[in-house]
Amino acid sequence: MKFGKYLEANVKPGWESMYLEYAKLKAMVKVLKSAEEGMPEVKGASHTYITSLTVVGSPQVAGKLGSKDVTQEDFFKALDRDVQKIGSFAAQHVRKSQKLLDKLEKDVDIAVGSGQQGAALRSLEMKAKEVGDSFLDLEKYVNLNYTGFYKILKKHDKCLPSTPCRQFYMARLHQTPWIQGDYSAVFVALSRIHSKLRHDSMPEAQDLTLKDFVRYTRKYWVRTEHVSEVKHFILQHLPVFQLRQDLLSGDSQMTNSVYFDNSQLELYHGRLEKRPNAIALRIRWYGTGQAELAFIERKTHRESWTGEASVKERFTLDPDLVMPFLKGEYNVEQAVEDLKAK
Repeated sequence: MKFGKYLEANVKPGWESMYLEYAKLKAMVKVLKSAEEGMPEVKGASHTYITSLTVVGSPQVAGKLGSKDVTQEDFFKALDRDVQKIGSFAAQHVRKSQKLLDKLEKDVDIAVGSGQQGAALRSLEMKAKEVGDSFLDLEKYVNLNYTGFYKILKKHDKCLPSTPCRQFYMARLHQTPWIQGDYSAVFVALSRIHSKLRHDSMPEAQDLTLKDFVRYTRKYWVRTEHVSEVKHFILQHLPVFQLRQDLLSGDSQMTNSVYFDNSQLELYHGRLEKRPNAIALRIRWYGTGQAELAFIERKTHRESWTGEASVKERFTLDPDLVMPFLKGEYNVEQAVEDLKAK
């Protein structure tokens, strides 16, 4: 299916005027291509990147769209208008969602605090789900428009190869708040609301300096466009667990890891093939800013059918001591002396 038809088929009712005007932009590219092809070719002419301050430059190539002349400048102005329109709509929708969630959480606190049950709580639960569904609609809206910009810029460069712009414009577009922004705080608020409606007990804060522990994990591949939908489904049944709210306020935490191995990648292949007692050695730290604490970790894989569980062991280091430790300049004896000094 052509993207123009796909866009029309996936527009959300009521939001029709808020989308990229793909058909109009495509028509502009078409007439600009025809106009450029119709320009007479000057024999021996070459592209020069110089100008004169006393000679009037050549007019831009223009095509006819209806009764109006259309230039490349008109095309980019139309693109910019769409970018601004979509950004404003997305920001407005997020603000609206946040206001609805603030009010809804207050209503939930009152309802739970007064001991309400049954239909009253189910009604609040449905309202929370509606806000989440609306936010997912916004994400689809953003993705559809982002794809539209990519498609029209690709078509522009194919039809008008003398003025390529896709790479530059997409890099610029990627920096806009509606593409680059992190709105996961909306899901954190939704999680809190559902958690209160379920009367969940709050988990104890995890001790980051814990040296070793046994754990069991199961991992799944999820396509990027489905991540928010999966999150929304899960948070209606289980709360979002924030390990350190001071490190990141959203629904996920940045984890940084540097793995050690030899030139044959023995540790990598051992973990990949899940060989008995395969180990992973790494340095890990959390958050997006300057590391506050570094973890030197060793993970040992054990097969569950043996009755044993995989183990993670670790110790902490000040980030400034990581390189001295790796070079052998900071050893156990010095670490013991530092602990005694504390």
